[in-house]
Amino acid sequence: MRSGRPGVFRVDETTPAGRIMQHLRRGGPATRTMLADFTGLSASTVNRAVTSLLEHGLLRDRPDLAPRGRVGRPHVPVEVDTERGFLAGIHLGERETRVVSGDLLGRELHRTTFATPASVFDVFAAIGAALRVHESHQRGRQPLWAGLAVGGLYDEHRGVLDHPRLGWCEAPVDVLFRAIVPTPYTVVPYVEAVAEVEYRCESAFRRRPESWLYLCAEESISMAWLVDGLARSSADDIESFCAVLEPGSADGTDPSPNRAVLLGRAVALVRDVVNPDVVTVGGELVTRHGREREDVSDGYRQQSSYNDVPLRFSEDDDDLRSVAALGAASRVMYVDPIGAMQAR
Repeated sequence: MRSGRPGVFRVDETTPAGRIMQHLRRGGPATRTMLADFTGLSASTVNRAVTSLLEHGLLRDRPDLAPRGRVGRPHVPVEVDTERGFLAGIHLGERETRVVSGDLLGRELHRTTFATPASVFDVFAAIGAALRVHESHQRGRQPLWAGLAVGGLYDEHRGVLDHPRLGWCEAPVDVLFRAIVPTPYTVVPYVEAVAEVEYRCESAFRRRPESWLYLCAEESISMAWLVDGLARSSADDIESFCAVLEPGSADGTDPSPNRAVLLGRAVALVRDVVNPDVVTVGGELVTRHGREREDVSDGYRQQSSYNDVPLRFSEDDDDLRSVAALGAASRVMYVDPIGAMQAR
């Protein structure tokens, strides 16, 4: 679904073209026949979507990979085109802001980081300056889309952001972002951007889960609930929720369990409400310190009312902020790519 406000683009469901882009990102080059088998879409639907994606420059033919002796477009593999365009993603952090340009597979091409200024106006002025430098580095690549990954509470209808940790109340991020980017853009809560990228890239799933609960444990703890690979809801900074589970004694003589145990208990409670197919915890708290995983698992088992949904952990990733930035920029390209290109 397209928003009526200039520059902003929202999506509510994954289109056939989006499913094709997702499969090609995970699995690499594939023929139209293979794509129909893998996605369950009809051959005619796949053919229409692939033709349009080729015309928009999001895919490219790979005739060199066609089986020997087989001719015709149904037998020519296609793949995501990583050469013609670039994405511009920004992660607006509490201490540091990161501006990242990357290709359609989410591979980083250029990065700029700077300490996040206190003023929202100064933040976006610095982002604009960095984006101009990035564009000059792309040498013929065309800007496709921009994305902003943010913490706090973003109101997508009004285009404003409340971010207590930065001291922002109803900061006009849409107006400021629109003024500095040459393309349509997407504003995405940080945890949603990370979760959607991990879902699209996750190779361990034998069957793509319909419902997925993802929690990101870093300086703050946030969570996202995905249905069919698209975030339907999220919550930022649920530290207070964790604290309520075991507040300790009023005089402080009875200390609470450690943060990782409380996180595990919180995950179990949310799991019982959401009832997802898969539960995953990621972020620095559980990827950089192996012992924390055991504590989270212990808390999860203590609070769990049933054990049919096991707890999974993300693999190590030192660049979650870059992942979030490019995830915000690439969201529409893996959900409604044709609609996105028509909106440019």
